[in-house]
Amino acid sequence: MNLAIALFSVFGIEIDPVLIGLVVVMLGFVFYIYLFVRRTVTGFQEGLDESRGRDR
Repeated sequence: MNLAIALFSVFGIEIDPVLIGLVVVMLGFVFYIYLFVRRTVTGFQEGLDESRGRDR
């Protein structure tokens, strides 16, 4: 039984749509982690700045 696989052709290279989906999901996850870490670090810095201001 032969299964037909739809491949995209980009610059003469055939690319599987599942591979494109996996790459998009991985990039989205990395971007989400970046935003999460950035928010955590900036929140921590703001907390330190506020606590230093209260002590003085």
